[in-house]
Amino acid sequence: MSQIEANFLGFSEAEEVFRDPQGARQRLSLMKANRKMYRLIGADGRPCLSEKPGTLGGHRRLKGYGRLDCPSALRWIAKGHYVRNRVFFADEATAIAAGYRPCARCMPEAYRLWKEREIKKG
Repeated sequence: MSQIEANFLGFSEAEEVFRDPQGARQRLSLMKANRKMYRLIGADGRPCLSEKPGTLGGHRRLKGYGRLDCPSALRWIAKGHYVRNRVFFADEATAIAAGYRPCARCMPEAYRLWKEREIKKG
């Protein structure tokens, strides 16, 4: 399964309730909308629907995020371990606001800055 396929929502005709990125509740019947919708994590850490796929992927339990082509994530996905906890973000600011940290492997500079801030927090 590709990352885009993993990101795509395959809903039935049942309506689902999500929060849009601004936090407002929305009720969508995806079959009636007749368009692809993607489940992303919003700045509040809750799922939201988007017409655009996420630009960053992350791991729900480890609270880390990185590029969709991250070698570390792809290795875990190939082993079948990572997919169940995979989440997606529209951008880096949203991932940070949701409480996720950058990946040390695919985003070393962002990770270094994050680590420095964490050390200063003490």
